Amino acid sequence: MLFEYNGKKPRVSTKAFVAPNAALIGDVTVEEGASIWFGAQLRADFGAITVGARSSVQDNVVVHVLPGGRTVIEEDVTVGHGAVLHNCTLRKGCIIGMNAVILDNAVVGEQAIVAAGSVVTGGTEIPARHLAAGAPAKPVKELSEAQLLLAEQSARAYTALAESYLKGSLKKIAGTDDD
Repeated sequence: MLFEYNGKKPRVSTKAFVAPNAALIGDVTVEEGASIWFGAQLRADFGAITVGARSSVQDNVVVHVLPGGRTVIEEDVTVGHGAVLHNCTLRKGCIIGMNAVILDNAVVGEQAIVAAGSVVTGGTEIPARHLAAGAPAKPVKELSEAQLLLAEQSARAYTALAESYLKGSLKKIAGTDDD
């Protein structure tokens, strides 16, 4: 569901997947190969939201901004189910775990991982290629090459899944209550 707000319309690449019950409101940009999954809400009524190429914003994620602000999700980012992003920056290739919260003006570095359920408080910067965990989230270790490879595979897997959906793999079936 795409909604114009105050003259601002979502801009979605024809090569991006947006689930039928996701909501994109206002100044939202979704680049090629990106995916916005079921129940996700991207509300760019105060400022802009950008979802970079091949990034996935998974089920029930909420993305919002401060007045005049921006939320930037760079390319190859994985945002896990139920995460909340508010006026923050996620650098290339990072992973945000399920139900994690990233607050105002926080920056998650390139190829960093924020553990599930963690809270990255406002203004915090998580260094590149580090695992951060806790509430408030703190860097706990540098990621190994094997962990970095798994992060890259996550982005590729969701890009492939989105391509499958775009090719028509998702079909509404007869016999549901909505018929």
